[in-house]
Amino acid sequence: MENRRKKAWIYTHIDAPEDSHGALKKQYEQLNTYGEQLQTEIAGSSSDMGGTAGLKRPGLDLFLEAKDSRGIEVFLVLDSSRISRDEELCREFLFQMAKNGIEVCSPLEGILSTGLQRAAGS
Repeated sequence: MENRRKKAWIYTHIDAPEDSHGALKKQYEQLNTYGEQLQTEIAGSSSDMGGTAGLKRPGLDLFLEAKDSRGIEVFLVLDSSRISRDEELCREFLFQMAKNGIEVCSPLEGILSTGLQRAAGS
């Protein structure tokens, strides 16, 4: 019986240009606890601040660059809006993660999925 823990990445994001209330730290702590509950090994983390259109953000880019070399299998995020408030962009990101074998998990929304059945036909 293999007892290896899946490697997880914690991603935190706030729309505010600065974190004057410690929201990123609170998100990190909540996601770290969630990662422990899922019995993952936290292999990295990144964060972003500010409302940006699209998915080009330094923290998200850092994850995308590190996911393969660190063997990331689980992406932990507070909720889908931290990826993007744009449903299409969020779905696109989730589809890319599914293609890479990375499970996107949220303590508020569970396992985030793209509805691949619909997306596969398009």
